[in-house]
Amino acid sequence: MATDPPANLKKLAHIHLGVDGGAERFLVRLSGALARKGVDQIAFIRKDRPWRDELAQHCEVRELKFSRSHLKRHFVRWGISRQIHAFGATATLGWMSPASKWLPRPGPAMRTFLRLGDWPDGFHTYGNVEDLIGNTPEIVRQAVEMGWPADRAHVISNFVDPLPADPGPVNRADYNTPEDATVLIHLGRFVERKRFDLAIRTIARLPGHVHAWLIGDGDLLDDMKALARAEGVESRVHFLGWQRDPAPFLKAADILLCPTDAEPLGNIVLEGWNAGLPVVATASPGPSWLIDDGKNGLLSPCGDAEALAASIGRVLGSQELRSSLARGGQAKLSEHYSEAGVVAAYDRLLGGPVRT
Repeated sequence: MATDPPANLKKLAHIHLGVDGGAERFLVRLSGALARKGVDQIAFIRKDRPWRDELAQHCEVRELKFSRSHLKRHFVRWGISRQIHAFGATATLGWMSPASKWLPRPGPAMRTFLRLGDWPDGFHTYGNVEDLIGNTPEIVRQAVEMGWPADRAHVISNFVDPLPADPGPVNRADYNTPEDATVLIHLGRFVERKRFDLAIRTIARLPGHVHAWLIGDGDLLDDMKALARAEGVESRVHFLGWQRDPAPFLKAADILLCPTDAEPLGNIVLEGWNAGLPVVATASPGPSWLIDDGKNGLLSPCGDAEALAASIGRVLGSQELRSSLARGGQAKLSEHYSEAGVVAAYDRLLGGPVRT
């Protein structure tokens, strides 16, 4: 039984159509934190999601087929609405723009919210959304610039789970990585904006003892393997696949690399701070908002492998800098991105009075 339930929010419904990525991990994380505060929850998701069982540990899960047919979509949305009202939810939270199509109508007993962890893509399908939640100020700024009412747009960022004291060992030999190598780690989907290509080109500009662990999967995986061969760093760039629990790999790495171009937030920056790693990133919107250059990370221009390699070189050349960046990151994480603070913000918003 929860000993410290929220003051407001009691019953919450989630709608999430995603596959597997940062938004999905944060759904599991947030719903778990809310459950520990006594919030009763139900979630509507697609079938066969790899995180389904983890979510079901603290949230009732109902798997649906979200049809693209206009007629079928009407009946699915009606069914979701009926189930949400039967559950007694006082708030429904849609995750990312596609979920907006399935939100029930708000009413005197229930409010509707849409959480965006990516750039807004227009509001033509947001008919049943009362309030937007962006996890960075830039997402909210763009939404307001596109016409969303400023008084119905809110910034609530993410938090990360504390790493276990012993997340388990990673045997570097299993990944063809020398024990004395300096390991850079980058995580995400193999899509253009995550810039795995920039990570590989950066490795090619660094000394031979520097290796990279690239964790994830996606359409560009084979292209990135080919690029590593072409750059002559195939033996130093290791593709570890998608890892449901990256904690052991983060703890076994030396530097967190975030080379992305158009990153709204940059969850991997938070993950790096959480693991006690120095963070080296490109100055895309999210990392630029998170990182105070020189205090809790280093920033370099987007797309510039030479500049990124130079930043990494600074960290390689100074144990004092490496340690100070790691300490600064953990301090900022604790002060601004704690579970308690983020959950309290969601509780205040989602558990607030119904709009009239």
